[in-house]
Amino acid sequence: MPWGENLKVLLDCGFIANSFILDSSELDGVEVLDGSTDFVDVTEYVLSVGITRGRTDQLKSNFQPGVCQIVLDDRASGRAFDPANTASPYYEGDFGIAPRRFMQVYAGTAGDEPLFVGRVQDLDIEYAQPNLSTCTIVGVDDMSSFAKTELRAFNPSQQLTSARVNAILDRPEVAYSTATRNIATGVATLGTFAYDDGDSVAGALTEVAESEDGRFFISRGGTATFQPRIDWTFGTAISTFSDGGTAIPYQTLDTLYGAETLYNAAIITTKGNAVGTASDTTSIGEYGITNYSANSLPLVDATAAATLAQNIVDKYKDPISRFVEVGVLVNGLTGSQIETIDSFEIGDLVQVTKTFTTGSPASITQDVYIERIAHQITPGIHQVTLGLGQAQILTSFILNQDELNDVSVGLG
Repeated sequence: MPWGENLKVLLDCGFIANSFILDSSELDGVEVLDGSTDFVDVTEYVLSVGITRGRTDQLKSNFQPGVCQIVLDDRASGRAFDPANTASPYYEGDFGIAPRRFMQVYAGTAGDEPLFVGRVQDLDIEYAQPNLSTCTIVGVDDMSSFAKTELRAFNPSQQLTSARVNAILDRPEVAYSTATRNIATGVATLGTFAYDDGDSVAGALTEVAESEDGRFFISRGGTATFQPRIDWTFGTAISTFSDGGTAIPYQTLDTLYGAETLYNAAIITTKGNAVGTASDTTSIGEYGITNYSANSLPLVDATAAATLAQNIVDKYKDPISRFVEVGVLVNGLTGSQIETIDSFEIGDLVQVTKTFTTGSPASITQDVYIERIAHQITPGIHQVTLGLGQAQILTSFILNQDELNDVSVGLG
């Protein structure tokens, strides 16, 4: 790209694509005697790339399959992507670029930061007279596979949420590779509630993440990722956005201030019909009661349900003007800023500052979690949109200064 970023799009063609061919390959070319990869680099034909991963909000939305749409110039490639073209260099016998084959998109200043790793879902050719054609390839990550896979009946042991995620992924009908997992230790304990024949793998994993109030998603590099309960933290933002200074500049910043994220009472019901509740009387007296409820979660007992309910009330009992989305134009960034943007992952903690020319205060700074990442890329522009969720940052307790009941300080 003109701004110093390198985009790379690779497609799995199903056969060794870089083997040396006598009287065809160049002696100093990229081909090797036995070949080394079945991925072909199709970057030169890319017209646009669109990627969306994550969830729309932190509390009420589940993670959906990540989606990547690539539009390629099929005419310029000599119909290389057209499955009807048996002379395509990307097809060999019954092999070729096809549904369920892998696809990869990389960026960064060296073209080595993964933005998306998934599988081809659709490959569509659009013909326009007299001889124009474009190829649109839509890929999805492994969350899509989980949605299409059904469990066989089994009764798991009482275990932490993280152990349950591994137990589900280990099932023979799922058989998800341990090499592509990043499962952090959870805090919630789940009961011995049975799974029935036909239960959705995606549904079971979503229930676990909801019981934890954590995250389960497929990373930008294609790894199944489980993150523990979103709670108060001593964490430090890994990057800063601002509308001035040396921080990463943003183009747009959206805020939300309303009842959508105000919950001062919560009711959690387990699969065993145990009920856990929590409420904040001060918030109810100020704003009226606003209930959050979740039903049929596999939590072990009422105590575990009440702990989850209290966690939700503590985070959402007061209405706060929240930064919910920030938009960044990569074109004008420095090399180090490009590397930072392209390396962001869901669950990363970042800091956003908005300054004002009128009113008070003169600026607002919030620490927020990344909950959604979207890329729109063409040869002329790269726009990144980050969906944001609230973060609760703890500061160290100072003797003779802080109050004992202040939930924003701790002994970390």
